[in-house]
Amino acid sequence: MKNILVPVDFSDQSNYAVEVAIDLAKKNNATLLLLHCVELPVRFVTESTSLFPEELYFMRNASLNMKNLSEKVISQGVSVKTKVETTSLVNTIKNLLEEESADFIVMGSTGATGSKELFIGSNAEKIVRTSPIPVLVIKDKTDISQVKKIVFACDFSKKYAEAFLKATSFAKLIDAKIDFVYINTPYHFLSSREIKMLINDFSEEHSEILSHNIHMYSDFSIEEGIIHFAEDYQSDLICMFPMKQSTLMHIFNGSISEDIVNHSEKPVLTIKL
Repeated sequence: MKNILVPVDFSDQSNYAVEVAIDLAKKNNATLLLLHCVELPVRFVTESTSLFPEELYFMRNASLNMKNLSEKVISQGVSVKTKVETTSLVNTIKNLLEEESADFIVMGSTGATGSKELFIGSNAEKIVRTSPIPVLVIKDKTDISQVKKIVFACDFSKKYAEAFLKATSFAKLIDAKIDFVYINTPYHFLSSREIKMLINDFSEEHSEILSHNIHMYSDFSIEEGIIHFAEDYQSDLICMFPMKQSTLMHIFNGSISEDIVNHSEKPVLTIKL
């Protein structure tokens, strides 16, 4: 974690994310890259003319806010770069991951519900869906030093091996413990004996898991199980693992990771499988 990308819109949630990113940067001697994408009216981005007065206003206002924010970061002893763009957030982040070698994203979010969730989604949801690097989504003011219990819900199959290593590395960084949990649902029900066999097989190759807590938890759906487990066990952060899928597949099938990002009030760390 050497280059932390932080998309900002200067909202409260965005500022909370910057505070978390500063703390993580201090632990890793990392550089922050603050990114703001100016959302211009459609005519500004479709007409091939020089800058409009309104566009100049938006850009100058964004640049001033970014200057103030970067000064706050510098005052905390953290290196910072800034970027203000007029392209879409998703496309800009995609390009910056290569240009700046970003290896971690921290961003604020208010989530999305109803028709907005189905057809548009929150910015955080879109980034989670497309980002090849870990994304930490912050909903409220968060002291990362107080995050001591992380939920890692999985089926203990081999596809989680790399995610397991990244999650345990993050837990070590912030001095937290992980609660590994298998969510048992009526539609994908396994006996306790079968689940224990899966856990035993996984732990044979990844013995470090035995230094953390391992649970089985039953609920009506995986999403509800993860959220309810996090509430019952007073977890501080939820770790999720989105898989690649097309926009059309997302509309019809959805994504548990993206649903958790939208609906959970707790911070969510996503690690792409």
